Amino acid sequence: MVQQSKSTERKSGFRYYFRLLYPFVKKDSGLLFFGLFAMLITSSLRLIDPLILAHIIDKSIPNKDMLDMLRYGGFFVIVVLFSGLLSYLQIVLLSRLGIKIITNFKGEVFKHLLMLPVPWFNKQPVGELIARVESDSERVKALFSHLSIMIIGNLLFFVGIFVVLFIRDWQTTVYIIPIIAVSIVSYAFLFRFISKFFRQIREKYAIITAKITDYVQGMQMIQALNQQKRIIRDLETASLDKRRLETRTSFIEYGFQGLFMLVFEVLFVVIVLWLTAPKILAGISTLGTLIVFIQYINRMVWPLMHLSENVIQMQRSFVSLKRVLELTDLPTEAENFSGNSSPVFQSEIRFENLSFAYNDEDWVLKDISFSISKGSKIALVGPSGSGKTTVVSLLCAFYQEQRGQILIDGTPIQELDYRAWRSKIGLILQDIFLFPGSILENVRVYNDSVSEEAVHRAIQVVQMEDFVKELPAGIHSELAERGQNISQGEKQLLSFARALAFENEFIIMDEATASIDPQTEAKIQRTMKEVFAGKTALVVAHRLTSVLDADEILYFSEGRILARGTHKELMQKSTEYRKLVELQLMGAEHE
Repeated sequence: MVQQSKSTERKSGFRYYFRLLYPFVKKDSGLLFFGLFAMLITSSLRLIDPLILAHIIDKSIPNKDMLDMLRYGGFFVIVVLFSGLLSYLQIVLLSRLGIKIITNFKGEVFKHLLMLPVPWFNKQPVGELIARVESDSERVKALFSHLSIMIIGNLLFFVGIFVVLFIRDWQTTVYIIPIIAVSIVSYAFLFRFISKFFRQIREKYAIITAKITDYVQGMQMIQALNQQKRIIRDLETASLDKRRLETRTSFIEYGFQGLFMLVFEVLFVVIVLWLTAPKILAGISTLGTLIVFIQYINRMVWPLMHLSENVIQMQRSFVSLKRVLELTDLPTEAENFSGNSSPVFQSEIRFENLSFAYNDEDWVLKDISFSISKGSKIALVGPSGSGKTTVVSLLCAFYQEQRGQILIDGTPIQELDYRAWRSKIGLILQDIFLFPGSILENVRVYNDSVSEEAVHRAIQVVQMEDFVKELPAGIHSELAERGQNISQGEKQLLSFARALAFENEFIIMDEATASIDPQTEAKIQRTMKEVFAGKTALVVAHRLTSVLDADEILYFSEGRILARGTHKELMQKSTEYRKLVELQLMGAEHE
């Protein structure tokens, strides 16, 4: 069963290899075939120059034929130079091929990631995705550059060696083949043994990297609490642990490599001399044959030592390739949302008896029904975890409802072109994501169809004009990663500017004012009147000051709508809503 499993794994690895090979390598098949041709010629030339030396020793020198010796000496120099040139070209071309393949492959993988559903990303650690797309892809690159060609070239070289040696002296060759086989197997077991140490070293390296990342991100708190010495001790302990393991591994690895070199460079030469010297003295064999054996044995040392390692690296590359290709096998949003109707929103959006669960039967929304009329402002309020944000996710087609339906002017949302539907929505979240780049590019999100004039108008409407004018480069001023060089309120105003610049007809706000101070909130309240003018709005609110003027407020609790109406109506008929208002009023008075 174990052998069958390994065989299946190898077949799977080669299946993944050729699956990647065909679409990407076919574009640069010339590079691949020239690399293979260069490898074949190089392997052949590596076999020829010892034979030239043997000819000079066996023929030219005994015959005192200086012209023949010079001729073959010239051949020897040409073979060595041409072999070196081809080896260089082979490395350069195959490295170029590997880089081109992996660069294109990474691009295709990232394109596929951009089309995956939002729920999938919510379950994936960011570091894991980066490792798959970047680190695993880099390991796969070895398959299309030096690794595969090196293994093939070495195998052809070994076959050629034994063919030549068998022709020149089959009796001596028969003696050394089992010893070489035992040496290869022994080194393979050695490398498998120390591979677990390499894996542990990588794990310890990952731990150190994770610690450094966490400490850099939390530097402000570390300095505020004067914890620098403890952090240094923690990193020193982790580094010392890794260093001890690396020292032990290096001792084992290089110790056995030295023993392996001793076997080849000393023991094998002794064996060859012991077997061939009597034949030379008896005139059965020649000194040239001895030179050929010694040259070939010396040339087999490093390729044999690295062959087992290369095979294991190839297996690791197959594992990495499989991990990356598993991403490209994931279904895209286009497969989950197969609708192609153009969305038309002229009348209303209607939720009909809708229920939704993220996991099995753990319902987050339970049989809710309500409508959003064109041009109206609807608010969703209630305690955390009551299902408000889930309504937003379903309305943006990030998820599919399990029961009931969402109708856009009578058309089920599943039948719509989800990209065209989302283009009508201006989504303003509590956690605003800003890209490294200028204010201009963050407002229009790298969409050149949105003009600078439109961005300027949007910034003016959201009352950021004075702030932008004070910046050194105005609208072209650079923002730090995630907008760390501006305040939370300024981030929110930029998100409003996005919605205006794209002229979205349907605005959704999800807790957009939950984490800002009352003064900034008051400024945003004034901005909202400008933004919502003539548009349809759905507002999920923690602070009720932003929804008091809503046409209808829906009070959510445990996935159900417990009450609905205007602010005045809910104050009269809903105890839960009235308590929520009173709590916020008490908080406001305290502030």
